[in-house]
Amino acid sequence: MHYIGVIKPLGLNFNQIQVFVLLALMAQISGLKAGRAYHKIVNAHIYENQLELMKEVQLKREPYPSPKLHINPDIKSLEDIESWVSTDDFELEGYQHHEAIKYPFAV
Repeated sequence: MHYIGVIKPLGLNFNQIQVFVLLALMAQISGLKAGRAYHKIVNAHIYENQLELMKEVQLKREPYPSPKLHINPDIKSLEDIESWVSTDDFELEGYQHHEAIKYPFAV
């Protein structure tokens, strides 16, 4: 499986990763092929004090190839997830990242 990201400054990327992992887990448990997950953005915004970093740093970055997620094939049910699955049951292959952008906090 591959993750396809969208450029947004803060929380959206974390939400997308969570949905992607859940989709991959449900596909594995059900024996079905994972499809696509869609995310509707409501009230998307970038604060004024984040705009310069967004335009001059984040939007100019070239994305890296998507990593591959490997999930322990012994995970076969929701009960497995609740009872014994840990972060050791997941592996990312080929993960690369850019240096963190330190966006200022805004309210």
